[in-house]
Amino acid sequence: MESDAYWKNLIDRVYRQHEKLQGDEDLFYRLSCIYGETMVDGIESYFERRFDEYEMDMRALTQCGFANIAADFGEARNVMFGDAPLEESLVKRIIVELLDEDPTVSPTLNTLQVIYDRLVQTLEDLADYKCQFGLERGFYEESA
Repeated sequence: MESDAYWKNLIDRVYRQHEKLQGDEDLFYRLSCIYGETMVDGIESYFERRFDEYEMDMRALTQCGFANIAADFGEARNVMFGDAPLEESLVKRIIVELLDEDPTVSPTLNTLQVIYDRLVQTLEDLADYKCQFGLERGFYEESA
């Protein structure tokens, strides 16, 4: 199976079949989501879609040697939400405020952009790691 086919199958298992992933597959899925959500739509998107997985995602990053990426997400979390618990109502409210781009949120958006610019440079290393991780675990084979 190629990596794209494996990923589509994994998404189906998680979203349609509501399977709870375990072990290496859970780790692979987390790393893929962290990378994908952030690279495609930015830090705000990551928190909007994965706020309830944040703590486990950060542990996964640290476990895999990406404490620097976890630290950047921690800084972004603090900038957006402070010390408040990541609850759906708070996350939605803050994300809407940021998307409205009212001048009062400009400093927050500017800080998030600085963090994002740092993350983009290191997220490629995460992508390489997760691809190699998937190959080594036999989740898929290299494309010809």
